[in-house]
Amino acid sequence: MPIHYPKSFFKLLSVGFLLAVLPLIVGLLINTVAIQRLSTQSQRAIYDAARVTHAARELSETANSLERVAQQSVILKDPILWESYLTLHHRFVSVSAQLGELPLESSMRLELTGLQQEEQQLSAYLVKIGIDAAGAPEAAIRYADIADTTRQLLTRSSKVIDKEAESLRVLAEQTETQVKRQLFLLLPLSIFIVAGFTYLLAKPIAQLEQGIRDLGERRLDARIEVNGPDDLKQLGDRLDWLRLRLVQLEEQKSRFLRQISHELKTPLTALREGSDLLAEEIAGPLTEKQREIVCILRQHSLDLQRLIEDLLRHGESEFQQTPLKLQPVKPGEVITKVIDKQRLAMTSRHINLDMKVDDFVLRTDPERLRIVFDNLLSNAIKYSPSSGTITVSATKNNGYALLSVIDEGPGVANEDLDNLFDPFYRGQAVAAGVVKGSGLGLSITKEHVLTLGGEINVGRGQGHFTVQLPLNL
Repeated sequence: MPIHYPKSFFKLLSVGFLLAVLPLIVGLLINTVAIQRLSTQSQRAIYDAARVTHAARELSETANSLERVAQQSVILKDPILWESYLTLHHRFVSVSAQLGELPLESSMRLELTGLQQEEQQLSAYLVKIGIDAAGAPEAAIRYADIADTTRQLLTRSSKVIDKEAESLRVLAEQTETQVKRQLFLLLPLSIFIVAGFTYLLAKPIAQLEQGIRDLGERRLDARIEVNGPDDLKQLGDRLDWLRLRLVQLEEQKSRFLRQISHELKTPLTALREGSDLLAEEIAGPLTEKQREIVCILRQHSLDLQRLIEDLLRHGESEFQQTPLKLQPVKPGEVITKVIDKQRLAMTSRHINLDMKVDDFVLRTDPERLRIVFDNLLSNAIKYSPSSGTITVSATKNNGYALLSVIDEGPGVANEDLDNLFDPFYRGQAVAAGVVKGSGLGLSITKEHVLTLGGEINVGRGQGHFTVQLPLNL
């Protein structure tokens, strides 16, 4: 089932962020409401409990005063005390009414209602018979029962506070449990959403990265395709367009190398065959001056052949990338074969050779090693002065083979160091001979040295190149 992406990467990122934080926001809002409800209920419960306790205490104190004044007024027959009794009676009615308006338990409310009725009946009876009546003292004593009942109400109101506190504790525990449950539910959900959108974001980016890596490593056969938002798809399409352009350029370059090598080989073959026929005196005997000219023709035909081989080897190393063929190799044997091949060029310019080659073995590709040394020696011959000396050395040191070629030429200019190993780059130094170099020899040399796991360095002063290769690749 294909994944339907939004049109832009920014929109996908925004949607992923919103969906990731949405469960946390919902949980935060729910917990905020729960905590706010707990806070409101706590304040209301504490406030109501305090009001009930205050009203019950005031009612109890009024009942105690009412009991004392009622008994004194009927015993002493004092009108002033009787007025105090009536005042306390009205206060009792008012306080009990206030207590009745507060949120009470049903049992307390019933008890308060009975207490109000009893006090009302007792007060009405005393007012009816008066303080001088014979039954007044007996009626006043009944206020003691009312006082006891109000004290019981006060005690029960204190217990209400404890009960409300316990209720709040239970509610707090329930709220805490709810918060933890939501946390355990919403946090994994957010992590799952983040992981899902991370995959959605990482997939097209990984495809882009793989496409760029394929371009860098010249794997140009597979189409670059990016599945994601439209802007990333467009970027993938541009990378694929670049891949197709690289394929076209490589085909053009390969075609050019094939055509130019073919076109150059045809006149080269004729030139080589003609010079060989002249050298063998098939067309007749030659004078000493003619033999010298024929020798020059043969030498330059060899130079031209070497240039064509440089072009072909450059195309092979850059496009075909032949695999390594590792085997034990004695550098001295490879160097001797290359010197034999270049001996005619050295002889024609009276160049001397100083060899310092140790007898040791390294595991490497012999053909690549031959190309490396052949290019370095050819380069040294071109830039050596006539009757000069080329020093060739091969030693081993700390697990590495060190190959060195030194000529007495002008060396590499400082301004040429940065581009010396670039393809088709030719430095400021003037090479000997009529045929100019292609600028590929050192580029090919460096490619082979890097493929063999080594490095090549340029010395100061005279032409001095040192190649360091591992003994065991």
